[in-house]
Amino acid sequence: MFSFPRQRFLLALSLLASAPLGVAQSTAVTQILYNDPSITYTGVWYMNYETPNIGGSSTLTNDKGATAVLSFTGTGITWLGVMDPYSGIAQLYLDGTPYTVDTYAANTEYAQPLFSVHGLASGTHTLSIEVLHERDGETSGSWIWINAFNIENGNSVTGGVTASPGLIQQNDPSITYSGNWYLNTNPAMSGGSAVLAMDVNSSATITFNGTGITWIGYQDPWSGIANVYVDGQLQSQPQDTYSAVEKAQSNILTISGLTSGTHTLMIVVTGTHDAASAGAWIWIDAFQVIGSS
Repeated sequence: MFSFPRQRFLLALSLLASAPLGVAQSTAVTQILYNDPSITYTGVWYMNYETPNIGGSSTLTNDKGATAVLSFTGTGITWLGVMDPYSGIAQLYLDGTPYTVDTYAANTEYAQPLFSVHGLASGTHTLSIEVLHERDGETSGSWIWINAFNIENGNSVTGGVTASPGLIQQNDPSITYSGNWYLNTNPAMSGGSAVLAMDVNSSATITFNGTGITWIGYQDPWSGIANVYVDGQLQSQPQDTYSAVEKAQSNILTISGLTSGTHTLMIVVTGTHDAASAGAWIWIDAFQVIGSS
């Protein structure tokens, strides 16, 4: 689909005004274009060849649920795209933390910073962008554009991030989210936080290396039913997470006996619940990846 070669450059941003006399501080920035092989797209995306784009082209879509996922090492990232009267709202997840970005502008503006985050812990992170096909009251469309990404003090990771055996928190870069997930901060949760969703087809997918995995979540009288996919195959029994009493860090489901290697587990919110439950919430707190014995 994308044929442009990788384009990268390093920028030295001297912060002399804020640094002590005689000390130079700098941030190395690596830029990758929308067609870099480290970016994984789902849904239908279209090409745009307007020359104001960085590199002379961009990709865009208004396909609801279409996504772009990028894993990277570094301490920050900026998403560059187009803002115009026909642009809409995107749902972002950075290491599981949700952000909503409105890309509308009254006039067409190319190569604009649509989302930026700085000061991340040095290491691997995952950014996902999902098209909501929603718009604010001003815009005439719901298009989302991707032109490039600026990565601070790092680089992109082709092939994404795979979790190794051990305890994996809900904000690990090996997990990608779609739909509407909400952050819950509570010391009762593993790592002090978890995410939850109730909207139909919201999903969480973890890529892991091992022979099995346990989904750790939260169960209560307002919890609902999820569909579970292992390596793309729907499990025959939907997972009911309802409990008459609250259970933090509950082992909701264990998948074992897989061939040693790389696998995926996807949890999909159905928006349904059994007769005893008062809600359809699905919680992701952590995963325990099982290694070879």
